[in-house]
Amino acid sequence: MFDKKNLNDEGFHERALDEAQKIYSKPSTRKGRTLETIVETVKYGHAAEWFLIQEKGYTDNPEEFNDVIDPDGEWVEIKCTKIQQYIPSVLQRLNEHRRRLEQWKKPVFNKALIFTNDPDQDTYYKLGGYYEWNGFNFIEKTCLHLT
Repeated sequence: MFDKKNLNDEGFHERALDEAQKIYSKPSTRKGRTLETIVETVKYGHAAEWFLIQEKGYTDNPEEFNDVIDPDGEWVEIKCTKIQQYIPSVLQRLNEHRRRLEQWKKPVFNKALIFTNDPDQDTYYKLGGYYEWNGFNFIEKTCLHLT
């Protein structure tokens, strides 16, 4: 779907570093990781977010630790995983996270995109699936903004 090599843009790096520093600033989110490790982890997911912002008309979500807003104004959570076979476990964690946000009365997202990329193998990200919240969990749909 897109090649991370084409994202060599200063805004991408600044955006990832900003979020990484916020994560690093709190022991609860740092979880013993170095800033460098967090930056690399954040860049892995932000590559997909940046692609959507730069190429597909999505916008950055101004709410802290929320990903993007689609062209229809809906909040979208972006996840990246190494291989297609990991998507069910990503969805399970995503469902649990979404339910907790609702329980805690936090702002919630109702759409999710999962991309696959093995950073040890290549720089190419593929769309693993597009999902919408049905009130209990995320179910796969077709994303018109990515066709």
